[in-house]
Amino acid sequence: VGAVNPSTGELVSLIVSHCDTEVFQAFLNTMAEEVPQRRGKRVLLVLDNAGWHKTKRLRWHHIEPIYLPSYSPDFNPIERLWQHLKGHYLAGFLTKSREALREKLTESIRDLLKRPDLMRSVCRTHSP
Repeated sequence: VGAVNPSTGELVSLIVSHCDTEVFQAFLNTMAEEVPQRRGKRVLLVLDNAGWHKTKRLRWHHIEPIYLPSYSPDFNPIERLWQHLKGHYLAGFLTKSREALREKLTESIRDLLKRPDLMRSVCRTHSP
């Protein structure tokens, strides 16, 4: 689960085996710590309509959710990043081990974090 700032290439992510309300709340807590509230700046999080994104039990901190229309993942910058990871870092990578997959994902994300220009390019939106 993750979020990316398409303007700066900054990434907040957690590598998890599944997503549910508790896991998503852990992500929100992490994001709230790593992306501080700045005067005059809103912290927006673009989301699909998964049930765990919409439950009333979530504590959003200073993060504002923005829900996409149904069946429109292409509008979410993080989806472009996941596609890049799959196509460039994980293409041809086969394993039966969750730990090996976790290590490969961690290594791939660390490499991307060293390349903010690439992150911005992959995640940029075409809106003004």
